Amino acid sequence: MSTNTVVETDVILEEIDNKANVANSVSTNQDFIQKVSIIPVVGVELYKVMVSSFLILFVPQKCGDHICELNENLIFENKLYNTGLVLNFITMFSFVVLYFFEVKRENRLIAYLENNPKRPFDNDSVGKILELLPVEKSSAILILDRYYQRTGCFVLFMFLLNSIVSGVVVYEYYLDNQTTTTFITNILFMITKLSDIYVTVNTEKNIFYSSYLKGRIQFNDVDPDKLLQIEDKKDNIEITDITLAKNKEETNTV
Repeated sequence: MSTNTVVETDVILEEIDNKANVANSVSTNQDFIQKVSIIPVVGVELYKVMVSSFLILFVPQKCGDHICELNENLIFENKLYNTGLVLNFITMFSFVVLYFFEVKRENRLIAYLENNPKRPFDNDSVGKILELLPVEKSSAILILDRYYQRTGCFVLFMFLLNSIVSGVVVYEYYLDNQTTTTFITNILFMITKLSDIYVTVNTEKNIFYSSYLKGRIQFNDVDPDKLLQIEDKKDNIEITDITLAKNKEETNTV
C-alpha cells in the first residue's frame, strides 16, 4: 500500500470519527435532558394516581358520630365495601404496572427515535423509518408499545369500574358536601392523564406518541446518533473496498 493511500484513508476515517463524536454528544445531551424531565412528572402523577385509586380511603366518610380515620376505612365490613376496597388496590397496582411500561417505553423512544417535522407521520412511513434500526431494536420498541397499549386499556377499564363501585360505597357512609367535593376532585385529578392514555393506546402499529413531552409529540424518525452509526458502518465498508481496490491496482502495476 502506498503512503498516499494510507494517509487518505486515515483522513477519511478521522473525519467520520469527528462527525460521529459531535453528533453523538449533542444527541446524548438532548436525550439525557428529556429522560431526566420525566422524573418529576412521574412523581406528581403517582400522587394523583394514589388519591384517585384509593377513593374509599381518602374521601371523607361518616363513622358513627365522627369522620372516618384512615385505619377505619381499611376495615372490611360487608361484601360491597370489601369489593370496593379490593378494587382500589387493584386499580393502584394496575397504574403502577402501566407507569413501569410507560417510562420504559418513553426512554426507549427517546433513545432511538425523534420527532422530525420534515418527515411524514403516517403509519407506513414511520414503519419504513424503523427499518433503519437493527431488527432487535425496532422489535423491542414495538413490543414495549404493545405491552403499554394492553396495560393502558386495562387501566382505563379498572378506573371506570373502581370509580363506580367506590362511589356507591362512599355514599353509603355519606358525611356532607366534603364527600361529594373530594370524590369528584379525586377523579378529576386523573381525567387529563386518562385522556392521554386513551389517545396513546388507540393508535396504529407504528404511531408512537410521547407520554410526557408536551404538545402531543410523535416520534417519526430515527435518532441522529443511531442513524449515524449505521451510516458510519456503510462508510467504513466503502472505504475498505476502495482501499482494497487501490492495493490491487498497485500490485498489478508492480
